[in-house]
Amino acid sequence: MATANPDSILTALASDPTIGGLVDTSLPAPSPFRGSGPIRLIILGQDPTVKNEQSRKRVATVLNLDRPGSLRNYISQICNALGLTLEANIYATNYVNAFFTVPPASLKEPDILGVAARHCLHHLIDELRQFPSAPVLALGEPLLRHIALGTAPQRVREYWGFSPNWRSGDTRPFALLPVQHNSLQRTVFPFPHQPSVNKAFYSKRLSQYLAFMKLQCFNEAA
Repeated sequence: MATANPDSILTALASDPTIGGLVDTSLPAPSPFRGSGPIRLIILGQDPTVKNEQSRKRVATVLNLDRPGSLRNYISQICNALGLTLEANIYATNYVNAFFTVPPASLKEPDILGVAARHCLHHLIDELRQFPSAPVLALGEPLLRHIALGTAPQRVREYWGFSPNWRSGDTRPFALLPVQHNSLQRTVFPFPHQPSVNKAFYSKRLSQYLAFMKLQCFNEAA
């Protein structure tokens, strides 16, 4: 299935009266990462923007999955726990695959991702249709806030069974974000971004949430 022309999306974003001045038109959108085998899991990032301009210029592939680094190691750890391999079974793309002059989460106004989604979301949904049976792993809380609909929780920890007394073992059931409660129109598993997974709650719950995720979608891969 053909995907939208990245140049046309960039032009639409740059022409937007609200966020056009914040679009970095000097850089092409990073290429999606696609494994060599059957795609069984989609990794969805927020957008490729990093604060340092020189580092921004080196981002050629979504989530930098084309080179070694902490984020690639994190995704590989997830894949291994699910019985998948990064090199074969993963497709990675961004909610908004264009660079901005500042990281969107650093501004309260305007809502860069919210405005950008008006131009990008339908293209993203078409892009994901290439892999109709693959669930989405959504990275980071700002992204979750933009894809969760209605009364669906907007904090990653709510899906990981958080309760105020979690340190003493008082936790709630794990959960996923179902098709009818998100704008991507498919099953979503919310995950913290790589730096946050080292926080005590996520570090303690990671292996258990991965076991829950595997049971839901990948048990046959065991």
